[in-house]
Amino acid sequence: MEGLLVPLSLVLAVSLLTLFGAASASPEVQVSTSKQIYQYGDSLSLSISVSNVTGGMAVLEIVDQSNQSSSPVNILITKPVSNITAPVPFYKTTFPPGPYLIKLQYAGSNAVASFRLVDTQNIAIPPQFKVVAISWVQNQTSSRLFGEHIAELLNTGVIKVENYKDQNMTIIPYWFKNDAKWWSEGEISDDDFGHVVEFLIESNIMKV
Repeated sequence: MEGLLVPLSLVLAVSLLTLFGAASASPEVQVSTSKQIYQYGDSLSLSISVSNVTGGMAVLEIVDQSNQSSSPVNILITKPVSNITAPVPFYKTTFPPGPYLIKLQYAGSNAVASFRLVDTQNIAIPPQFKVVAISWVQNQTSSRLFGEHIAELLNTGVIKVENYKDQNMTIIPYWFKNDAKWWSEGEISDDDFGHVVEFLIESNIMKV
């Protein structure tokens, strides 16, 4: 009987070690994007898969080609597969075109995915510029301040005018408030608004 106790104890010890090792092992983690190429105005959409749900947070960072990293984003993982879409689209004012890496950490495991952001002909303007446009339309913001915001869109290449240079004056036609109002209310697109600005700048009708 005593001879059997030793093998049984060994079996029990090995089983406990195996169970403890399985419980403490880091889960397998994968991250992937919905597509490999995004353009301005698109929202990043990704899928996170984990082999073991710990109830903890995943930490996500976006790293550009110069190795500059975004602020970490905490994502609560409650199921094996999580599909996530960023609440804010890509804008040229904050994301330069080029290749990007997504780095994900979860419960001691790491995963990486990649995508490319390309600059096409579409114009995507951050929503905070609409706030300024509404204020200008309502005569609560000066033409000079509104013009400075348009100049920012030109300087960052959101709205493209070849050989554009900042002017020493601000001239914005009064009737342009109609376009600004329609755009701020969503009746015309970013593309339409941007192309009107391009035409007015290139024709020297608007100076900012």
